[in-house]
Amino acid sequence: MGAVTVTQNNFNGGELSPLMGARTDQVRYANGCKKLKNMVVLPHGPVARRPGFQYAGECYYHDKKVRLIPFSFNADQTYVLEFGHRYFRIWKDGGLIVNYTGHAVEKRTPWSSDMLASLSFCQSADVLFVACEYCAPIKISRKSHMEWYLQDVMFGSRMQPPMSLIAKAKGESVREYSYVVTAIDPFTREESEPCVAVTVQGPETISVDSSITLTWNSENKNAIFAIYKCWNESDKYGFVGHASSRRWVDRGSTPDFSEGFPIHRYVFNSAVKYPSVVQFYQQRLCFAASKNQPQTVWMSRSGSYNNFNISDPLRDDDSIEATIAAERVNKIEWMIPGRKLIVGTAGSEWSLGGSDNKVITPSSIKFERQSVIGAAPVAPLVVGENILFLQHGGKVIRELQYSLQKDGYMGTELSILSEHLLKDNPVVSWAYQQEPYSIVWCVLEDGSLVGVTYERGHDVIGWHRHESDGLFESVCCVQGSDGDELWCVVKRQIGGQTKRYVERLAPYAVSDINNQVFMDSALSYHGDAKDTFTGLEHLEGKTVQILADGFVHPPQVVTGGKIILNSPAAVVHVGLQYTSELVPVEPEVVTPTGDSRGKMRRVSRMCVNVFESAEVKVGTAGSAHQRVALRDDVGLNNPPALFSGEKVVEINGGYEMQSNVQFTMEEPLSATLLSYSMDLEVGDR
Repeated sequence: MGAVTVTQNNFNGGELSPLMGARTDQVRYANGCKKLKNMVVLPHGPVARRPGFQYAGECYYHDKKVRLIPFSFNADQTYVLEFGHRYFRIWKDGGLIVNYTGHAVEKRTPWSSDMLASLSFCQSADVLFVACEYCAPIKISRKSHMEWYLQDVMFGSRMQPPMSLIAKAKGESVREYSYVVTAIDPFTREESEPCVAVTVQGPETISVDSSITLTWNSENKNAIFAIYKCWNESDKYGFVGHASSRRWVDRGSTPDFSEGFPIHRYVFNSAVKYPSVVQFYQQRLCFAASKNQPQTVWMSRSGSYNNFNISDPLRDDDSIEATIAAERVNKIEWMIPGRKLIVGTAGSEWSLGGSDNKVITPSSIKFERQSVIGAAPVAPLVVGENILFLQHGGKVIRELQYSLQKDGYMGTELSILSEHLLKDNPVVSWAYQQEPYSIVWCVLEDGSLVGVTYERGHDVIGWHRHESDGLFESVCCVQGSDGDELWCVVKRQIGGQTKRYVERLAPYAVSDINNQVFMDSALSYHGDAKDTFTGLEHLEGKTVQILADGFVHPPQVVTGGKIILNSPAAVVHVGLQYTSELVPVEPEVVTPTGDSRGKMRRVSRMCVNVFESAEVKVGTAGSAHQRVALRDDVGLNNPPALFSGEKVVEINGGYEMQSNVQFTMEEPLSATLLSYSMDLEVGDR
């Protein structure tokens, strides 16, 4: 019988697939876990108990699905929009925004709960554009915290064309001339559509003495006007001059037919023409994928998002319509800006850019296929310089990385070593929480939540699963005062009824015990000491954990929306319990008698290294879990301090084919595991 000491000081391989059980040769195996539940992989290598979800409020409807969408004007003005059945509401700083009467700010929308998953969003400053295949594009505008407006996108130039154009000619009337006038914004250079054309009989040759005078009206006080002329009995208009006033005299100007006026295009004006995808790229608003043109992209005029006009002949800043030429007609599912505009279809991924790496123009545009994978209809995430997207079906996560050698993007599978988490359970909603630990959170079809700590620069890809007393439905992230905030919609069963709650993940790495929240659907109280706490109707009938002034109190059942403590407390957190669990991979060691594979083994002793932790229980599958004493009593009035360092515990396990070490944490306080080592006795056979 041989005895060895086995140490694991890095867990950033995350939870690995059972198919990896024998891959001791794989680099990530030594850093992985068999199971990682309700714990977060930190990029440095440790794992920490995930914070709890703080209760923010109830959704408007409990029987219909809800989707959360981030709205960020800047780092200080961030909101979460709750889209439900034909409405949206606004959340900020942990609560609903209310109006002067104390009622929630709420706006009606045309989207039913069944349409929410298909909505596509993109934002510019205070305006959020929304595309949906079931209705015309809509924009949501914010004027202040309480003032939000929803309106159809009006396509065309923002400049109104001139009115009442009149032409008067001097001299004989032997030849016909036609004129139109447009208005130009002096700052943005956006040009209106032409006014109604006027035709006048004038001299054979226009000159100073035989001129034609044009006058018109306009509501654009500061506009510059462009005049276009048609002659030689043709229908072609050419540019002849500018005017800063509402009068212009033609003294024989020759039309420049290489510069024509804008022509209004009627886009997205019927049910089969409604686009389902929207995005920004190179100062253009881009729509894509209508029912009758599923592989077409429409791009607005440069710098004018509502303007899809063109000119005759075309100008470089005109709007663009481009269709993918592919073997199969696979619908465009999403677009995302990168070095080029990346377009994901149900069958492949494409880049859209200008020819020879130039800026996109109507005469310089091309699609290039990047991969033949196929994308799911869930908007991708941009993480650093990489794009993460869901493969068709939603059960595989891919990353598009730019390759200098290929001069294009390559789609590498990100979830292959943890494929069991997504197997037969596609991702339906996801969000990227950049700070503090760079985590991608994924809601799965069955209502579970998984995360992947993703730091490509340090080769960290660590998966972890999360459970709560309920089902997750939607997630989003917005920037907050303590880093990025993860918001979610959770469906819970309360008193035999289905409830949908909006909840927010509590901050990470809080050293002050009084401010730690490690309970779900939690509410917190800070104020004068008292023993009775109300306002817990959202947990009616539930057994809840209680942390009061840093002390863990016995669980209670919420009755009548309240709980009563044995003694008053000034800082109290109440919420649903969840258990954190870690099961390391089975170590493969070499003993004096040879390889340990296939031999009985027994864990006799363990050393646990933790950081700012309150409780850890350790055991094996065949033994009772033992509580590792981490905290010392510092007096009746002060809660025990969090512990950092090493602790040794004796394990009374039996001989098994595998060691099956397990770590569990149940107290509503933090726990971070840096490393562990165990004395492993390996039998001769």
